[in-house]
Amino acid sequence: MPDTDRGFLDQVASPAFCVRLFARLPDVVFCMKDRDRRYRAANPAFAERLGFSDPEILLGKTADDFFPEYLARTYREQDRAVLEGGREISDNLELVTNRDGGVGWYLATKTALRNASGEVIGLASISRDLRTPTLAGGEMRGLRRVVEHIRKNMDEPLPPSELAKVAGLSSTQLDRRMRKVFQLSTSAFIRKTRIGHAAELLETTARPVAEIALTCGYGDQTSFTRQFRATVGMPPATYRDHRKRHV
Repeated sequence: MPDTDRGFLDQVASPAFCVRLFARLPDVVFCMKDRDRRYRAANPAFAERLGFSDPEILLGKTADDFFPEYLARTYREQDRAVLEGGREISDNLELVTNRDGGVGWYLATKTALRNASGEVIGLASISRDLRTPTLAGGEMRGLRRVVEHIRKNMDEPLPPSELAKVAGLSSTQLDRRMRKVFQLSTSAFIRKTRIGHAAELLETTARPVAEIALTCGYGDQTSFTRQFRATVGMPPATYRDHRKRHV
């Protein structure tokens, strides 16, 4: 990259500039961290998720200061992968317990920040709130059928080709429309539906975890536990205990 371009980017892509930009997006949580995982920038939406009115409260602190241990541990593992390995975590689907005790779905991306020498000096993170859209209009009829089919048949394999037939679309067309409406691929939407239903059953019933795994389409408890922890940040049994304490 030419030096003139580098100088331009150094001036405009500052933390303060990014905060002003993301302040206009209330459904997007944004932050920057240094190599010690301390927040160096955050937007109002991030502060609001944590129950604060001023993002300045976060600066200089880490996720350990604000999040319960099960989430803080997950964020430490993600940060380590970015800061030490330089890898990007892209569109990671997460079920998060909000400050008010409710749960919400978010799509998170973390990427490394590098200096002019290419060394990783921190990371930037955005997390989009996946609010459930209203399926209305004639062109959404096929998607409504797909959503209903997934909800009624979660214990089945649900291959995308089968869902495409339900929608009256090709697999590519279905995936494109799912991304447009839900901001998720077809496979990610299936995972979201399964994990969401599992979380509801864990919170509202006393059914064994193994039984819930089968009900939600997982062939064995091990694979269910692995997927649930990757999405929620803790194993199913821990989530059940946590939700009981916060309801």
